[in-house]
Amino acid sequence: MGKIFRTSDIFLVPNLITITRLVLMIPLLISYYFDYMIYFYVLLVITIISDFLDGILARRLNQISELGKALDPLADNLTLFLFSIVLSIKGLVPVWFCVFYFIRQLLLLTLSLIYLPKINSVLGSSFIGKWGIGILTLGLAIYAIKIESLFNVAEILVYISTALLAISLLDYLRFFYTITVKK
Repeated sequence: MGKIFRTSDIFLVPNLITITRLVLMIPLLISYYFDYMIYFYVLLVITIISDFLDGILARRLNQISELGKALDPLADNLTLFLFSIVLSIKGLVPVWFCVFYFIRQLLLLTLSLIYLPKINSVLGSSFIGKWGIGILTLGLAIYAIKIESLFNVAEILVYISTALLAISLLDYLRFFYTITVKK
């Protein structure tokens, strides 16, 4: 896996939890799509708890790894992206958002892989990006738990998150450009 990622890090407890969260993503999405809401809610609670638990255990067990720093946001973003697709299929999230989010994540992943050897550590999330993801999560959650009276609010939250994620993308592009210029 290279100098930064060690193969043995896969077996660290926090990383196993994150990998489990990635695996649970499929039944989570399927249960929502086919309206098996009891299963969906149970899986949703498990994935939310596991998202908090992996970070807490990484710090408590002193098992913070570069692989974990990469896997956790990957799991979060992949879940949000796939969930936005399911919500788009159901007519709740605009297709253009799914395209924007996919292009943003693909661009950041590609640039991170290109520049990872030069920065020698996984690039953390920006403050604006964290807010964008948090607001997006809230908007998608309103749709997911079907609070129809707040669907207008959820739509506004998707727009706000889009603006914040676009700003954070520009900040990342500035960062990668700075690395290129320093070369």
